[in-house]
Amino acid sequence: MTNADKQTPTPVAITLPAAEPANVVDQAEAETAAALFKALADPVRVRLVSMVRHSPGGEACFCDLAEEFDMPQPSLSHHLRVLVAAGILARERRGTWSWYTACPQPLAMLGDLLRAGGPLAGPARLTGADRGQRC
Repeated sequence: MTNADKQTPTPVAITLPAAEPANVVDQAEAETAAALFKALADPVRVRLVSMVRHSPGGEACFCDLAEEFDMPQPSLSHHLRVLVAAGILARERRGTWSWYTACPQPLAMLGDLLRAGGPLAGPARLTGADRGQRC
């Protein structure tokens, strides 16, 4: 076979769609969101945040939360400590008890990322069917 018989592939230009700058999460925001998602990546913690947010007056005592979970006190304390360290809950000592309130800013940030049209839940350019995949 000679060189003339070989077909040289013709280069094809590929245009990659660029994301709109307003919809791209910057590095600092991504790191903050990842830490919040990590703190919420446990069903016990998700329930704790929900219970605190919907408690009368927007605050819950450890003693009331402990009644809802079938786990040792140190385990529940660990889950609450993770949420406080992430800034999702705030803790206030009153005598021998700890009272917890939800911090609105981190939850609002996650809500903004996940809202319809937001950076993580905006309309996809290609659907799973377009890519031959099932989502």
